[in-house]
Amino acid sequence: MPPNGVGGGGVHWNAETWRFPAVGFRAEDPPDRALRHKLPARGYDDQDWDVTYDELEPHYDRFEYLCGTSGQAGNIKGTIMEGGNPFEGPRSRPYPNPPQDQPFSHTLFAKAARDIGYKPFPQSSGNMSRPYQNPLGVRLGPCTYCGFCEWFGCGNYSKASPQTTILPALVRKSNFAARDNSGVTRINLDSSGKRATGETFVDAAGDEWEQPADLVLLSAYTIFNIQLLLMSGIGKAYDPAPNTGVIGRNFTHQTVSDVLRSCEVHLQSFHRLRRDRNVHRRVQRRQFRPWSAWVRRRRLVGQVQTNGRPIETTPFCRERRCGARMEEGGQGKLSERDQARHRRPWQHVQLL
Repeated sequence: MPPNGVGGGGVHWNAETWRFPAVGFRAEDPPDRALRHKLPARGYDDQDWDVTYDELEPHYDRFEYLCGTSGQAGNIKGTIMEGGNPFEGPRSRPYPNPPQDQPFSHTLFAKAARDIGYKPFPQSSGNMSRPYQNPLGVRLGPCTYCGFCEWFGCGNYSKASPQTTILPALVRKSNFAARDNSGVTRINLDSSGKRATGETFVDAAGDEWEQPADLVLLSAYTIFNIQLLLMSGIGKAYDPAPNTGVIGRNFTHQTVSDVLRSCEVHLQSFHRLRRDRNVHRRVQRRQFRPWSAWVRRRRLVGQVQTNGRPIETTPFCRERRCGARMEEGGQGKLSERDQARHRRPWQHVQLL
């Protein structure tokens, strides 16, 4: 869900804190060289990133300790750690917090994966598994597994967000001001058009203001960052026909492929957190066609439990919701998928 407001998507996000895999920064990593000539015909872009995993690792580490990320490391300075993702890029130290408790559905998925020889691992999470104080001195409480992670802010100070990790430290500084209910409309440039000098924004009253700055940071999420760059005349817009331009290239929001299955096993959805048990793609590569660069790059299959609020998933609320939907539509029957959605939380097996 595209964000809007102070804190942006960090307020209502699901606290899934991944690192981009080291192999993903280069198109010509050894396993994919034989596939490279097939990529353009299938609509893939095989351009390398301009940075490497090793260059970003210190910044990943700083972010995780700022957010109090809970998880199990799989590779610390080249040493493979039991219980983590053995295929992740090497990290400089363990996560600041241990993994959270696993809901019943994740435990079932992990057991099934181990039974067929795979190595599941808990997805790292921006939810606190224990009380935590970050490097800025901001304290966060342990997660109570209430189920209100996605679409909601955390009133328990247990989910990492700008409000719970950074803003409490910033508001104590005399040179900091947060302007809420305001929207940036463009980035202002100098006469050369190569250096930002500030920004223009509109406040809650509809008045336009200019804010000068020595440094302008774009942190408005992928969609709005691209929009702001285009509105400011910065860079060349991507044109897919001649394959030119940069701004908007590989533009995407969120794409997954999932399998939804309705079953009669009671999964105790009241015990909720937004985090998955996952099987890394390298242990299951043989299951897919060898030319599938998409599968090889996305690298994992995971189980997801979502839409499981504690109250709305009780039998009484499920019946009321299904009945209301049928009455609104004027039909006597919901689709099989809609019935599954309203009877119980979604259980997905996703290819990411």
